[in-house]
Amino acid sequence: MEHARIDISPGLDGESVVLAVFDLGEEEIGASAHAVQAITTERFRTAEMSTDDVLEFRELTALADELADHASRQGMRTLVMRPGRLNAWRHALTHFVESRDEAEWTREEDRKALPAARGLLWPLADLCAEAMRAALNPPAPKPL
Repeated sequence: MEHARIDISPGLDGESVVLAVFDLGEEEIGASAHAVQAITTERFRTAEMSTDDVLEFRELTALADELADHASRQGMRTLVMRPGRLNAWRHALTHFVESRDEAEWTREEDRKALPAARGLLWPLADLCAEAMRAALNPPAPKPL
């Protein structure tokens, strides 16, 4: 993860809009797309889901699709995420890494994605914390 920063800009109604902006390489994007898709598939394999499960499933599916779209292109990519999606990504990566570390065996695709996913955990956790602080303590709106 390169050039990570938090962007706070005024929304249409004058409220603060907090976005995390960062650059990822092909390997990191591909590993992230694989990890999020794998965790989404594992987590929501059950036939019955609560309303909260459906919302989480939709968010993770959208995130997996977004990452897969970026992974289909070559080179460094700039990604922009709201704090909620950023946290969903962090939780999925954390679960992916922890579950693969505890497993007795791992699929080849998971083994390939694991080092890049593991390498994103610390910078992603720091960026999530910074985004949450910014979202919970936005700058005061400027008087008109």
